Order: sequence, then C-alpha cells, then structure tokens
Amino acid sequence: MGLSLEGAVRGLHHITLVGGSYSVNHRFYTGLLGLRQVKLSVNQDDIFHRHVFYANPAKPTGSTITFFEWPHLPVGHPGLGSPHHLAYEVKSLEALARWKCFLEAGGFKVSGPHKAGGIVSIYFRDPDTSLLELTTSSEDASEQFILDLFNTTKAPPHPDSDMQLLRFHHVSPIVADAKLAARFAEKFLGLEMVEITSNPFNPENPLVLAGEPENTYLRYLVSQAAETGYVGRGSIHHVALAVESDEDQKKMLRRLEKASIHHSGVVDRFWFKSLYFRDFQGNLMEVATMGPGYDVDEPWESLGSRLALPPWLEGARQMIESRLAEQDKTSADAYPPNPPEPPETL
Repeated sequence: MGLSLEGAVRGLHHITLVGGSYSVNHRFYTGLLGLRQVKLSVNQDDIFHRHVFYANPAKPTGSTITFFEWPHLPVGHPGLGSPHHLAYEVKSLEALARWKCFLEAGGFKVSGPHKAGGIVSIYFRDPDTSLLELTTSSEDASEQFILDLFNTTKAPPHPDSDMQLLRFHHVSPIVADAKLAARFAEKFLGLEMVEITSNPFNPENPLVLAGEPENTYLRYLVSQAAETGYVGRGSIHHVALAVESDEDQKKMLRRLEKASIHHSGVVDRFWFKSLYFRDFQGNLMEVATMGPGYDVDEPWESLGSRLALPPWLEGARQMIESRLAEQDKTSADAYPPNPPEPPETL
C-alpha cells in the first residue's frame, strides 16, 4: 500500500452497541457488572437519543462499552457486517467462577466454563440480547481443577474489587474469508500479530487472531456459509480502534483514500476525534484518538453524573432534555430482563 501504519493502532478504543431502555441498560452495566458511567451524552448524529459510556475507570481507553439508545429498533442478529460478540477480561479463574455464580443468582443464564486456546470463558446475554463473554488466562489450569472450582464457588452478594472487568479481551466480527481477514488486519490496519488458527468450538471453520502478540483483540469468526447480519437492538454497532495522535489518524485517512474506500473524514466528537469506514465485510469501524479524554469537560470524580453535551449542542440542551424525558415515558424498563440463553458453541 506504500503507507505504513505499523504500530499506529494501539488496541481497542471503545465498542458501541445498540440498546433499548437507558434505565435497564444502566442498571445492568453499572449495578450488575460494576462498570462506571463515565459519560452520559447524546448521539451527535441523532441528538434526541442518548449515547452512554461505561468503563473501568482505571483504564477507560480499551474498556469503554457505549450504547446508542434506540428503543424503536427491532432486535438485531449477527452475521456479515454485524459482529458476533465482545469479551471482557477478568483477573483470575476465581473471579470468573464468582461471576458465573453471581450472574446465575441474579436470574441470568450462563454458558460455561469453556476452556479453549489458553483461556477460560463464560457467556451470557445483556437485557437487549447482546452476547457477552468474560474470560481469563488458564495456561496452567487443568479442566478438572476448573470444574471443581466452579462447582464449589458460591455467589457473592455483589461484585467485589477482585471481580472488576479490566479491559476488552477481544471483539469477534464474522467473516467469510479467513485469508482476506488476515490480509486486512496485517496489511491494511498494520497490526503486529496476525494468525489463522482453528476454532476449538467449530473445527470446520478457522479463527483469525489479530492485534499484538499478547493481546489479539480482533478475533474473526470465519464461516463461508455466513449470511448478512442486521444491526438492531442487542447488536454491536461499530468497533473503534485507538490511535494516540491526530497524525496517526490522518495516516489511516490517507490509507483509506489510497485504497478508494469511502470514509467519514475526521469528525470532532469533543472527547476524541473519529474516522469511520466499513471493512471488507461491511463491519463499521472507527479510528478514534485517545484524547482529549472523557474528563475534558467534567471533573474525574463526577464523570457521567450529568448530561454532557459538546459545546455546539449546548444551545439545544432544553429541547434535548425535553425529548429524552418524553422518550422515557414510553421506554420499556422492566427489570430483571429475561434474555435468551447464550450459545454453547461459537
């Protein structure tokens, strides 16, 4: 391609999903999963619907899950252009076992533990049916040790500090061509580590692991039979990759233009700058800068405690708040939800 992006992408910045009721979503991700609301705002391209950000406050970049509140959309389904699931990392097998017990005690259906590729994982769904994975390293743990641990662990009354969701472990788009996915990750995104390997859950279909040697944060699920997905409630809307500087973002813009790929241009989101495009399979991707950061307009200790608007939307605050209040009157907010069971295999 003639323009090197090696080392420009520094992992995941955030992952954005589509949610329904903000009150249910907030209760699940802060009250149940223990993330912190670090920003409450609106979709800057659809200003009468919320855009909410949750994260591990110790490391917001790389742990922030965000939601567009679009209650009017039907439930989506994964496929080409609609990623399959995302995974958070926890610190230990003991923490993972406590999570399984805690979630089941709260009425959520949990699949696992599953051991594969040096990690152990559990799977469950959020109130909008989004598939979530929690995972941790298991290089030295036998399957019998894992089963004994999970069978003897008791549910804590609430998540403790050792159960903190640390950062995203990976996100899994669906693709039909493994070699094309590997080439895209290596040659187009400039990722250091790219490997085609077997899918332990489905040996007929490979996995493409991409990212860094110790952090393969893009894990493509390959299926030649995959059909086009639909991005609705419960879907991953887009995946944002992190770059440190405006210049690295501009390198990506020049790469897109050189390849004649349609893009948004650089969009100022106030807390970071964004560049959007679709990958070879139709997945919406974003390249986001690490700064200025979520605390540019709010003190760190009170992040996310009020509706934050970029300066160019402040003049519409009263109208925005009125419309959000009207929407809340009709949003379904039953809790706890009853999402369907997670799959046993991927």
